[in-house]
Amino acid sequence: MKKKTAVLLSVIFLVFTAAPITQARSDNVSIQEDVAVPFYQYISVLSSSLSIGKTGKAVSSGYVYYPDAYDSTLSIELQRKNGSNWSVVKSWSESFTGKGSHSLEEEYYVTSGNTYRVVSTAKIKDGSKVLETATRTSSEVTY
Repeated sequence: MKKKTAVLLSVIFLVFTAAPITQARSDNVSIQEDVAVPFYQYISVLSSSLSIGKTGKAVSSGYVYYPDAYDSTLSIELQRKNGSNWSVVKSWSESFTGKGSHSLEEEYYVTSGNTYRVVSTAKIKDGSKVLETATRTSSEVTY
């Protein structure tokens, strides 16, 4: 029972300290960050964010938090809107060992006149067995 209480308090803390942020800076077109607390068995927090600067430099980010000692893979895809569909422009992936907070951030130059988003996918694993998979999509950013 103490473990569940500690996990719940950790999730509440993360939600209130990592609230959704949307801000604009003079050097950026926009910064979008969405944080979700999904109802998963292993994953406590998963987020996805995208910012695009005036020069077209896109910064794609993904973040996952899970309280138990498992391995994980965090993947992020930078996607471009094509009509009503989305296509992958660039993707990255990284594996992590152990519990806690893990993040992945990558840069890529995009072309103007398009709408972009980032899709983050986290997989929690026990050895080679995938225990849980979760996906989170950022807000769309038009550049």
